[in-house]
Amino acid sequence: MKYGHLERVSLVLRALSPVFIGSGERLNKKEYIFDVQNRQIHFPDLPRLVSFLKKRSLLSAYENFLANPRLNDLQAFLADRRVTADDYCHFVQYSIDAGEAVRAGNFREVLIFVKDPEGKPYIPGSSLKGAIRTALAAWLLQQGDWERDRSMVEKADSAVAPRRYLSRESDRLERRIFYRLNRRDRQGQQINNAVNDLMQAIRISDSRPLSYDNLTLVGKYDRKPDGTVSPIPIFRECLMPSSQACLEMTLDLPMLAQVGMDADTIEKALHYFAEQHYARFEQYFAELPEDADTAARQGVDVILGGGAGYVSKTVTYNLFPDRERALRIVSKIMVKHFPGHNHNSDVNRYKVSPHTLKTTVFREEYYPMGRCELLWQ
Repeated sequence: MKYGHLERVSLVLRALSPVFIGSGERLNKKEYIFDVQNRQIHFPDLPRLVSFLKKRSLLSAYENFLANPRLNDLQAFLADRRVTADDYCHFVQYSIDAGEAVRAGNFREVLIFVKDPEGKPYIPGSSLKGAIRTALAAWLLQQGDWERDRSMVEKADSAVAPRRYLSRESDRLERRIFYRLNRRDRQGQQINNAVNDLMQAIRISDSRPLSYDNLTLVGKYDRKPDGTVSPIPIFRECLMPSSQACLEMTLDLPMLAQVGMDADTIEKALHYFAEQHYARFEQYFAELPEDADTAARQGVDVILGGGAGYVSKTVTYNLFPDRERALRIVSKIMVKHFPGHNHNSDVNRYKVSPHTLKTTVFREEYYPMGRCELLWQ
């Protein structure tokens, strides 16, 4: 729907695999109730829990429990004091399916999904906008001459600290890709900052609140190119497959037209990035019989959120038309940032870098993390 120079587009984001957008919060076993028998994890509301324990004259015991490093199981603490599942309704904020954690012997910590001020899960508009930004960068790298940028990346000083490696080259590349609005200062000079960022033409709202029923707990499973899977003791609160979120995208049409774009460009860029992600990275990993079908049937593929891997958030492979050149650079980046992870073998042995595909397990099937489809309404 158009409002003057603005166009508003209703979006539906459907999860095709578990999606994790982290709040930055991590909870240990003193902060949640792990009910193995019923395959659930209960997350208490702390003020209500304290009030309940105070009424039961258990507040002092709870303080001692928190202070004792040898005690780390809230469920056991409550059960020992005859607080049963029937009492949980007095202080539990929400409960989710425990998923793979039920079978994990090393389950300790939960990484929490982002919540709104009311405590409900939602999709931040900034997360989807970030995915669109990456896709548009890949799309724009098809146009123009980027050889100088490629050469600068290849010749960058790798002796500097990891956080400084390629920082100058990345900043230059980002400015070239996105600073296209041609806004100038009073002296007529091009403004070389975010004022000229074409992403100002795209605004995306946060989604409407989602139900707690959309949440599940999944583990981390790193897959090697030969299909070998290594479970990693990291558990994330995620949106489960088939969850849907409604958002709204507002486009500044004249601003987009100034850089030769419209709504169709965004959709094409998302398609292109998903295709390139498979062709240059994902296809180098063996498929397994337990793999779930995560193909988008109605909308366009989007890779969203945390735990989805380096390639889903970057355009290094897209910068280099020659995949071998890209592979050498990505391997070099991996070695710099993760020196103990055998990335020196990525080029000659694995033929892909990084040499792990980030997957998880949901209801006995393997899923790549963060796969969604985006539908224009």
